[in-house]
Amino acid sequence: MAKKDESVYRQEKIVEILNFIHQGGDFEIAKTMFNETFEHVDVAEITMAERQLIANGLDPQEIQNLCNVHAAVFKGAISNDSQTPAFEKPGHPVATMKLENMVITSLIEDELLPVLKKWQQDGQNPTYLERMRQALKDLATIDYHYNRKESTLFPLMDKYGITAPPQVMWGVDDKIRDLIKRANSLVNQEPLPDKYEIEAAVEEACKEVTEMIFKEEAIMIPMLDEVAKASDWQLVRQDEEEMRYTLISKPIMWRPTTEELAQDANKEPSEIAQQLNEMAKNLARQEELDEGLEEERVNSDGSEKSSPQTQVVIPGLKNAEISFPSGKLSLTELTAVLKALPLELTFVDKNDRVKYFTGNPNPLFPRTRSVLGRKVFNCHPPRALPYVKKIFADFHAGKETKVTRWFNLHDSVFVYIQYLALHDEAGNYLGCLETVQDITDLRNLTGERRRVE
Repeated sequence: MAKKDESVYRQEKIVEILNFIHQGGDFEIAKTMFNETFEHVDVAEITMAERQLIANGLDPQEIQNLCNVHAAVFKGAISNDSQTPAFEKPGHPVATMKLENMVITSLIEDELLPVLKKWQQDGQNPTYLERMRQALKDLATIDYHYNRKESTLFPLMDKYGITAPPQVMWGVDDKIRDLIKRANSLVNQEPLPDKYEIEAAVEEACKEVTEMIFKEEAIMIPMLDEVAKASDWQLVRQDEEEMRYTLISKPIMWRPTTEELAQDANKEPSEIAQQLNEMAKNLARQEELDEGLEEERVNSDGSEKSSPQTQVVIPGLKNAEISFPSGKLSLTELTAVLKALPLELTFVDKNDRVKYFTGNPNPLFPRTRSVLGRKVFNCHPPRALPYVKKIFADFHAGKETKVTRWFNLHDSVFVYIQYLALHDEAGNYLGCLETVQDITDLRNLTGERRRVE
């Protein structure tokens, strides 16, 4: 069988097995089907099969629901031959992720589950309950681990056309967050619910966390290893600097060596990388067709078109000044003003791509430079997509110009969010401005304060 024919056959067989699973087929039969055909599979083959299922109309939520079944079918047969020494260096995003996973695994296997069993057998000892509460509280910090993955690695996967796994994995991350939150709630109730209900909740949360560790290390990281360059990992590490970590200290700053960066320029894309990049190109072409040709933004001499009322004036190359109808600001002043606002601002352009964010210190919702140029829909978890898509559809259609939300975040911060449709003087849609504000203190204001004391 020719190499291309063999590749096609393998792909079709994986799709056949996944379809069998999604149609309710028996797990052991699926495992037998796999073992009869494959000794090993590459992570990209699984990714492409899942992409094909989604392209054929399967809801990503369905893949998410059976994600652990997929992992179990392929477990032990997934090729994982990374030859990237940088992954073992302290401070590299992959080394950091694996270190966190090691600590999380120890927390589950060496503390939480053993203490759960001891508490089940001796419910009269309050020490076991307190230790279990503390372990679950520690486990809840896995949110930082998932936030970094979703904010830095998912955009990197998107860059190379790997779009299905982030959709599925983000949904599972949210499921795990909910499971841990429920387990925490149960062990802190007064009076305590049935022991078996607590046991089932804790064990389910631990099982899902452990399965996700496998998916990250056996599937996601090798997949990224096929396509990402040293310069990509450098950007990921820089973006991590403003983020938090799970149960470990902030790692040292990692930078690629001169030799590693030089290898980027000479690196021949692997066959898998070429396939993924071709998928990305086709996707980009389709998006251009969907969006229509973008309006020309430059003058005939190549300079950027500007509004007659707002323009950038550069008398030298050092002092750029922006002239507004109501005054002037230098770029330095404008940057300081935007950062000083008690708001987090994000601008999404008319093509629904993230174009700008203010980069406030200690943001409620961290943004990384990796999101710039990314479709806004890929920046949200699957459960939020219908809501987000409706907002932007209504903005494009002119049905809405403002949408607001408010809710408690982490049970201590009250957040107020506005989505504002922006238009030029002729009424043409320019994009959406998202504002995020902590109004906890504002809600508690009473009386008046007219003087500064």
